[in-house]
Parts: sequence; C-alpha cells; structure tokens
Amino acid sequence: MEIYDKLFEQAFFELGEAFSGLGDENVWKRPADGLFSVGELAGHMAVGGGVWLAGGDGKTVPEGFDSPLLDPRFRYYPHTIASAPSEAQLALTAEQVLAELLRLLQSSWKAFQERNPDLDERPEGQDMMPTHGHLVRYQTFHLPYHIGQIYTARHLLGETTPDN
Repeated sequence: MEIYDKLFEQAFFELGEAFSGLGDENVWKRPADGLFSVGELAGHMAVGGGVWLAGGDGKTVPEGFDSPLLDPRFRYYPHTIASAPSEAQLALTAEQVLAELLRLLQSSWKAFQERNPDLDERPEGQDMMPTHGHLVRYQTFHLPYHIGQIYTARHLLGETTPDN
C-alpha cells in the first residue's frame, strides 16, 4: 500500500497545482460544447474516485461524505453534460471546490486503508471494478487523467496556468 500512498499524495499535490490561479468565474464555465467545466471534472473525480474508495458504489454516498460535489449527475458523462450545475455548486469558488475535492479524496483514501480490504476481492456493490486492487490502480490513473483535463479546460478558457 505504500506505493499507492505515494501515488495518491502526488495526485493530491498536482490537483493543487492544476487549481492554482483558477479564476472563480471559470470554475463552472464549460470551455466548449460537450466539454466539462473544471467544477464538473472535480465533481466527477469526487464521485468516481472518492465515493468508490470510501466504499460507495458511485450512486449512493457513504455516511459522512456529504458534499455539493457528490452529485449523481457527475458519475457519468451523458448525465453531466445534459444538465447544469446546481445553485449550491455554482456558489462554490475555485478555492472551495479544491478544498472540498481534496477533503473527499483524502478522507476516502483513508477510509479505504482503514477497511484494509483484500485487494484480490471484488468490491461489494461495484459492478465496474473486478477487484479492490483494480479500483486502487484505476484511481491512480483516473485522477491524473482528469487533472490533465483541468489544464486543458483552463487553457481553452484563456487562462494561463502555472504548469501543465
């Protein structure tokens, strides 16, 4: 598990870099038709990574993981694209979205470690992940993939990023 700790730690750091200097006016703005906003990407990472690692199934939120970012519409692309963010989501600043996303991801990873599941067993209620090990390996790819999309969205919105 030590290697996964290091991979998640790096992803959490990179999220901070990707959000650095993000204008609040661009958090929920889609850079083009059919593309997610930075806020929607954050919601997707919260649902797709955080909830699953915490023991949820991506559809329901585990107890203690309430957040405006944990919206079922963020689970899958067509549901997100088809609807606008809620008023509660739109009220979140870039700093608040980042803080909430990091809180959820870090808490979820901690919950996963505390459960200490057998990495070769199938996660209960998760039809997309064959084993807990696959879930963890997938998330160490999934988060950086979407971090890259945050940079792209910001560039398309005309922002200059500190690094990418």
